[in-house]
Order: sequence, then C-alpha cells, then structure tokens
Amino acid sequence: MEYPRWIKVSQELDRKRDEDPVQTVREQVRAVGEALEINDGDRIAITVGSRYISNLVGITMALIDYIKSRGGVPFLVPSMGSHGGATADGQKKLLEEYGFTEETMGVPILSSMEVVLLGEVEGVPIYLDKNAYRADGIIVINRIKPHQVFKGEIQSGLDKMMALGLGKKKGADAIHNSGRTDNLDRIGDFIISKAPILFGVGILENAFDETREIAVLTPKDFKEYDKKWAKVSRSLLPRIPIRDLDLVLVDEMGKDISGSGMDTNVIGFTRRTDPSGNVAVPLAVFDLTEKSDGNAIGIGLADFTTRGLVEKIDFKKTNINVIATGIYSAGRVPITLESERDIIDVILRKLQTPQKSRIIRLKNTLHLEEFFATEALIPDIQDNESLSCLGNMVETAFDDKGNLILLEQ
Repeated sequence: MEYPRWIKVSQELDRKRDEDPVQTVREQVRAVGEALEINDGDRIAITVGSRYISNLVGITMALIDYIKSRGGVPFLVPSMGSHGGATADGQKKLLEEYGFTEETMGVPILSSMEVVLLGEVEGVPIYLDKNAYRADGIIVINRIKPHQVFKGEIQSGLDKMMALGLGKKKGADAIHNSGRTDNLDRIGDFIISKAPILFGVGILENAFDETREIAVLTPKDFKEYDKKWAKVSRSLLPRIPIRDLDLVLVDEMGKDISGSGMDTNVIGFTRRTDPSGNVAVPLAVFDLTEKSDGNAIGIGLADFTTRGLVEKIDFKKTNINVIATGIYSAGRVPITLESERDIIDVILRKLQTPQKSRIIRLKNTLHLEEFFATEALIPDIQDNESLSCLGNMVETAFDDKGNLILLEQ
C-alpha cells in the first residue's frame, strides 16, 4: 500500500473571551437581583446540566453566594433529561465528575427523576423536576449554542434547559417523541408561566470552549438571547474547513465532547440522521472517551469504527439516550474493523492513487485549532487565509496494534 504523507495544519479560530466570568456574574446578578423578591428561608433551585461548560463551578458558586447573601437557601438540581443512565444516582455521579459535590459547593444536591406535569403545549406534555417545582425560585444556567436536533430559532440554551433538562427523562422523551424541533420558545414561555423561574445565566463560548460572553437575564429576556447567541455561536463554531475529501478520521468521540458524541454542526454530516440522498464523505471514529462512561450515542454517525471502541460501549446507557432522542440511527454500530490501519486500508484500496488521497485527521470535534491533512490538500490549505501548515511532512506509520502514528522524517 502506498500511503500518503501528512502535514500538521493550524486553523485560526475565534478566541475572544471574558477574562473573569465569575466576577462578571457577581456584578450582573447584583444588578438583576435588586428587582427580585427573595425572602429569608426561600429555597432556591439552581440547575446544573450534563455538559462540560467552562467556569461552570465558579459561576454556580457565585450564584450560591448571592442567594445566601439574600437569606435564601440554595440547592442544586441535576438538569439533564435522561442522561446519567436516567437514574438519580447516575445524574449525581455526572455532576461529581464536573466538580459538583455537596462538600465542594456547600449546598445540597437534590437528584431525583420525579417530575410534575405542568400541562401541554401544542399537544406535548410538559414536565418539571419535582424538587425544582416545589422550590420558591429557580435559577437556570446553560450554554447557548446550535443543537444537532432542534432546528428552530431557539436551539440549545435556557429554554432547552427548562424544557428538557428540568423535564428529566419523562419530559425529554415527550418532547423528542413529538417530532417537533421548532417549538422550544413556546414551551419555554409556558414553563415560565407555570414555574417560579427567578432568572437565568446565559453563556456564550468561543471556538476554544472558553467563556466568551455571559449574561444574567430575567425570564422575559431568555428568548432574545437564546435566538441571538445561537446565531453568534454558529458563526464561531470550528468546522472542517475542506469539504472535498476521501475520508475523515476522528480519534475520539464522547458525551463530554458533544451531546451526539461528535458534533454534527462541525462535521457537517447532519444528513446521516436526516437523509437527503447526498453522498457522504466516509467517516471513521477510533475511540470513546473515558468520561462518556460507555455512552456511545452518535456512533451511528460514523461509517467505520474499531473493535476497541465497540468493546467500550455500555449498550444500556447508550440505548436509553438514543431512544430518548428518537434518532435511532445514532445508536447503530458501523462497520467494525480490528484496527485503525484496517479502516484506512479499506478506503485507500478503493482509490487509484492512494498516496494522493485527501484525508483529514481530527482529535475530536471540539478541538480543530490543529489537525492533520494529507499532502494532496496542501493547495487547498494555501488558498484558505485561516489555515497554515506547521512543521515538516510526516510519513504514515502504525504501531504494533495498527494504530495510526504520524512520524516526522
């Protein structure tokens, strides 16, 4: 087999950030909080989701300190739909992995899958975590960004956290099963009318998952920011910058990387879950992150994977998450080969000139500031002002297990 040579590529991405987001929250919450009635002894629920969000522990602690300063009694509520195996203990364990424990935060964590039915929106039953509903107030925190499933003006943000995060498994299932992907604004308005939502904290991240902007918002402002920042976030998303390819290799996927294991907004292959008849660039994924704890939702986005990844899959956890989304193809196991070399060989054998193959290799869909590209892509790289080549050409090589290693000459 004549293998291609590779070059490391740097991609210029947005890096604007808030240098002290915790202090920003402290200042903003005091301003917003002046108009809020918080009485001594009021129990205030603070939502914490199942996604890694930069500075979230510090941001949450700032809110805890503020509520205590007003005489309130804060507690945390895992707000993650069916994640964590759809169990109270599983969701609490996820929070621990992100640094949220009762000891570190100094407040109770009330984890339960019990919900109350608030009513219906356009025929869809809407549920809310029972502990949050019974509180005197609820503070909603979430990152605002595009979503792989919800495609209305509002996607992932404060409204989604209320609708699906606080809805727990029952609420997430109801919304996903409805087939609607454009009504989070109306569901959010309904929840605000029925539940004691005090305020929210919207977070916008840059291309490096750093806090770019942050806003403490009254409920009436949730929709505005969910819409506005979803558009901004989409413009900042790192993407595979070259589309005419023979193969995309992804070193790792996982729930700590994207809700769908690999962010379809990055790889651009949403047609895999919403078929359009287009011919897809073959995609291979090699490994599952440890923090995924066996949840391999999104594995169905790939065409090829390794035996090692498949052996890490916890099918019970994966199936719960996949079934909740209603996108069943996301759980299908792709063609499984023994090694990374076997996968690459399959594609190269189909090409007339394997050494001129057009391949990109990513660490994952979160980190695209650097990646590897084969030699045939150098003209495309030179034509793109945001891309530059780093170092020398490297040869294709494999270790004794068939894992791809790229060695400098």
